[in-house]
Amino acid sequence: MVKHQLLYMGYHYFTDSPYKLNAKPREIDVRIIDQNYDGSDRMDNDIAYLFERHNLVELKNPYEDLDIDVVWTGISYAAQYKGSGYDDTLKKSGVDIIPMSGVTLTFLRVYKPRDLFRRMRQIGYGVTQAFPGVYYITGMADIKMQVVVGRELKGEEFAPIRIQKKNAFGEDIKAFVKRTERMKDRHMRELADSVMQISISENRSLYDRLLEEESSMCEALRELLNDQIEKEKSEAVSEAVSEAVTATANATQEDIARKMIEIGDPLDKISRVTSVTMERLNEIVKMLAGASARG
Repeated sequence: MVKHQLLYMGYHYFTDSPYKLNAKPREIDVRIIDQNYDGSDRMDNDIAYLFERHNLVELKNPYEDLDIDVVWTGISYAAQYKGSGYDDTLKKSGVDIIPMSGVTLTFLRVYKPRDLFRRMRQIGYGVTQAFPGVYYITGMADIKMQVVVGRELKGEEFAPIRIQKKNAFGEDIKAFVKRTERMKDRHMRELADSVMQISISENRSLYDRLLEEESSMCEALRELLNDQIEKEKSEAVSEAVSEAVTATANATQEDIARKMIEIGDPLDKISRVTSVTMERLNEIVKMLAGASARG
């Protein structure tokens, strides 16, 4: 009935079945809950100063894009989190059990997303630097939101973020390694290993030098670096095998193409059958003609 009413009002519909917005599970990378927060105080931390009771954090590694659509996707996840109608920390459900005023959204990235900030300002959204490396975003949605640029952060507590950039500081790496040695929680160790993997890939020569110069570097780091070396070797072998298979397949197709040329099949047919390009087929024709002339 509704679709007919919409059509009568001048709207055109494509389908009356539900439209799936996302095939993958909706997940936020990190959720930080301040169970004792009452709104009367702010944390003495540049990133956490914005925080309320429910704080959602999206982590972007140096190779992931952070554009306007990624931000809107994060906002939609925050809206779904608020609209779930259930606060699992309180074990309570109900309308507005999680008020939007109690939710924040943070995008954490090593490098400044200059194109994103430029686009936001063009649209009319606010981009304000609150602290070194911390930018508040306003005007997009009814939610407290910030973009954190890791390489600009100051203070030892932010070393885990800074070490993911190229040309990281050796002191930051050593401080982070010492911190990981004290970690007992398995999930925290896994997160630390992920950070270290990115850092190693960005600063390989620095890690090699530190391992030579610093006898105190923990054995776990040495194992992690060895794991990275083995991973790179495995990826190199896989790439070489893939290239060899592709080259063999291409060679086989060209052998078929040569035989078809020799029996006089038209080039457009040969190209369809073998997937060899017309340009390459013309080269093969010239080569065969040259070989015939020399014979």
